[in-house]
Amino acid sequence: MNKKTVFLALGLTLVTLIFWELHWRSEGYPIAPEDDKHLYAEHRASIENLGKDDVVLLGSSRVLFDFQLDEFESVTGRRPVMLAAAGTNPIAALKDIVENSSYSGKIILGITPPLYFSPPTMDQFFFRRAQKLLDHYHSRTWADRWTHTVKKPLQNTFAFLCASPETFYNELDPRTLLEWKIQLPARVPGEPPFPMFQYLDWDRNITMWRADTDPEYAKMVTEVWKDAVNVPPEALPPPEVIEEGRKGTIAMTVGLVKAFEERGGQVIFVRCPSSDLFLDIESKAFPRDMYFDQLVEQTGSFGYHFQDYSFMNKYTPPEWSHLNTPDAKQFTLDVAAQMLKDGAL
Repeated sequence: MNKKTVFLALGLTLVTLIFWELHWRSEGYPIAPEDDKHLYAEHRASIENLGKDDVVLLGSSRVLFDFQLDEFESVTGRRPVMLAAAGTNPIAALKDIVENSSYSGKIILGITPPLYFSPPTMDQFFFRRAQKLLDHYHSRTWADRWTHTVKKPLQNTFAFLCASPETFYNELDPRTLLEWKIQLPARVPGEPPFPMFQYLDWDRNITMWRADTDPEYAKMVTEVWKDAVNVPPEALPPPEVIEEGRKGTIAMTVGLVKAFEERGGQVIFVRCPSSDLFLDIESKAFPRDMYFDQLVEQTGSFGYHFQDYSFMNKYTPPEWSHLNTPDAKQFTLDVAAQMLKDGAL
């Protein structure tokens, strides 16, 4: 192969890359890191160097969306570490911190009832999903860390690297492009397409994307939620199993909180806003007096339920479950100020 051919190939590759990048930027795709196990492990590692006045945020996706790190820091003077993870049961992270770290500061623990009160066992999706993130942190190699470090400059530069471990239909990784952008004739989707509706920064601070400004886009998300909660009655566990699970989760939480407090730590419970179908299902299946209130009462911890405070319940999540970013900023300012006022922080 002569030099002319090599330079021609390189030139065509560069031009293609530029046009590919400019196309996706014109479609509004952000330049943002991938919220993968490597980024999570980086932040999990950081808590080993924190003090008693520091704050770690645990929870599912509502904590990711609803707690904004800049605003929290502006009120408290402390920038929290974001260890919430979408679609997970955060009791796994609470257990890991209590049993496998020396951290003795404050934990704000978001309670999304269907996730938190799902069985904390590896055969259950929400717990297994959380535990895999933690297992990677404990087993990651220097090669894993090096790969993560090398990827950072690229993810800071190119929008077409927009991707995540999720199954969003409109991401730009090769797997997603093959599945959704290049429609194969034989493909018949078995469930509604799940659109990406957020991006984050290297601190894992989330910004809502499109669902807050496009009602039709938000509707695509709610169609996924409808499909997810459409569980036939015969598929549900019998009442006695559900009650046993409720008591077991509360007992496990009480034990973890007590152990954390014994070394000087503190856990603060938060129930973030939900609305419409989600709120209706959560209120009926997980009545607060039996679930959230019992967690607060039996642990003796501070608890903040959105229905108790006007500054927490004045918002309507655009897709029933997560606050848009402007609302989340004000929500964070108000909640952090209330926690300071109460002496929780």
